[in-house]
Amino acid sequence: MMKPFSAMYFIRENKTRCILLIFMLFLGYVAYLGGLYVTNPGDNWELPIAYYRRLARVNDIAGDEESFARFLEEVEESGKAVVLKNGSYNVFNWNSIMGFESGQVSLTFLTVQDFKTYCEAMGIACDFGNLKSGSMIMSERFAKNVDLKIGDKIGKDYDENILREFTLDAITKEDGYLLYFITDEQDYNLSATLICKEGVTATEIYDFVHGLKEKYNLYLQEDFEEQISSQIKPLKIIYTFIVILLAVIMAVTVNAAFVGMYQRRHFEFAVYRAIGISKGEIVKKIVGELLCMDGIAVLLGGGIFFLGLYLFNNLVLYPAGKYLRYFHPLALFSVMLCNLAVILPLMITRSRQMLKADICDY
Repeated sequence: MMKPFSAMYFIRENKTRCILLIFMLFLGYVAYLGGLYVTNPGDNWELPIAYYRRLARVNDIAGDEESFARFLEEVEESGKAVVLKNGSYNVFNWNSIMGFESGQVSLTFLTVQDFKTYCEAMGIACDFGNLKSGSMIMSERFAKNVDLKIGDKIGKDYDENILREFTLDAITKEDGYLLYFITDEQDYNLSATLICKEGVTATEIYDFVHGLKEKYNLYLQEDFEEQISSQIKPLKIIYTFIVILLAVIMAVTVNAAFVGMYQRRHFEFAVYRAIGISKGEIVKKIVGELLCMDGIAVLLGGGIFFLGLYLFNNLVLYPAGKYLRYFHPLALFSVMLCNLAVILPLMITRSRQMLKADICDY
């Protein structure tokens, strides 16, 4: 039999009121969902960033073909990297989960063999059987996102950044938005991708090319991760302010609701004090009740939230080439902040309120 002084006894006897308060505590998961949304653009760059840690992209500024050829020879002679010549840059955007279009890294190879070499280096699975000059290859998620299928053709009428007509001839299983094109030698634009050989880091390649930049008048794409981080940082700053505002609103609103509930229990706690229950036991009871309701909100609400997120991902987002991850440290921190902003003041203020209860007032 449940003891009347236990935390669960009060919750059982006041189900309707407690369910409403538990729901208010559950609203902290709004901050968690917001954290998943605001970090989603960064999630989509994780795979390209991983690739860029194994390669360097460089092109000739002056347009001197002989000079750039000597540079590539020097790279090959160094034994530090595999050289893949690139054609003109082609690219188009995909649709983000936040409603705006997002650009993406793409590579244009001069031969199918160069693309094979790239795939072998990066561990990319692809069917090369139909590839040829004029082929486009994209990741499965990218293809779903822009609703393109094998055999579809795109050109300048699709996007002004597509320089010729391409046919989607293969789809990779890469976990992100990746795009590749195959053209021919006539499209060579004095640019190259340098893929680190085994035992060589991207930093070594960058340092090596840096030493040759002035000699060959080169442009080296650098600080790729920093560029992505700087673009995403404003979203995280805005989100942080929103979370703080939400935490304050929840703290004020939930606290006001609990004030009314505990005011109705003033006589109950006055009796406890009159029969000799210690202040410590009273505080323990109040804290226990609040933690019980909070625990139900976190566990039961979390189960409902993640089930809903699972269904949303599988029924809505995945078919559209989008997704939300289930966990991110920023999202977890945000929901914890909202929860603590509510529960800690409640423990202090309700304990102080009930410790002032006096049977003489009745």
